[in-house]
Amino acid sequence: MKINLSSKISKMINNDEINVTIEFSNQNNEIKEFIKYINDYEINSNKKIIVSKDYELLEIKFEDIILFYSDKKNNYCRTKNGEYKIKSKLYEIEKMNINLIRISKSCIVNVNHVENFYVGETGKIIVRLDDNTEEIVSRRKLRDVKNYLNERSI
Repeated sequence: MKINLSSKISKMINNDEINVTIEFSNQNNEIKEFIKYINDYEINSNKKIIVSKDYELLEIKFEDIILFYSDKKNNYCRTKNGEYKIKSKLYEIEKMNINLIRISKSCIVNVNHVENFYVGETGKIIVRLDDNTEEIVSRRKLRDVKNYLNERSI
């Protein structure tokens, strides 16, 4: 039996339209994951978040955000251009994009900005980000981070 699947992805980049057609004879998990990846890419690439800095509201794309963190009852995000205050809760943000992973109670990183993971002298896993900063993975989140890395084969 032959199954034809056609998936249309529209993205507003210079008014171009991307059409993807996938044809396969047997539907297996790899094909399902590939289709899910394409659909998630469209959804996540268009997401933006409203932030504030010095009483000014700005709109930032998720892909530009390096990490989200909490400090003194407020939540912030950090980009290469600076740090911004956000109104959203961290638990809400972590569900908004598949490229976000919580590494501690107060920190969520964007895996697209991770340079590497390494084990420090004390045995803690440390995340080095592309803005030359480092964050420590908490003990409670070690299993989640390891599972995430295994799923992505990183």
